Amino acid sequence: MKFHATAPSLSRGPRNVMRSFCPECHDLVVAAAKSQHVAEGVVRHWWSCDSCGHEFRTTVRLPALSAAARQPELTA
Repeated sequence: MKFHATAPSLSRGPRNVMRSFCPECHDLVVAAAKSQHVAEGVVRHWWSCDSCGHEFRTTVRLPALSAAARQPELTA
């Protein structure tokens, strides 16, 4: 494993982070039980509410990255 002093540009978090809430009890659901890369820019998440046990899924569509953003940053 190689240490990098700076994180690659792809690891930067989104500016607008959406939180997931249970559609049944409206409690905050923190982490997906499972995630799947469906297609280029499409990720599907499966959730399970700890409060009421309701299971549901969400689909996230990510914007396309420019060619420059796809290149990892090189550090010396």
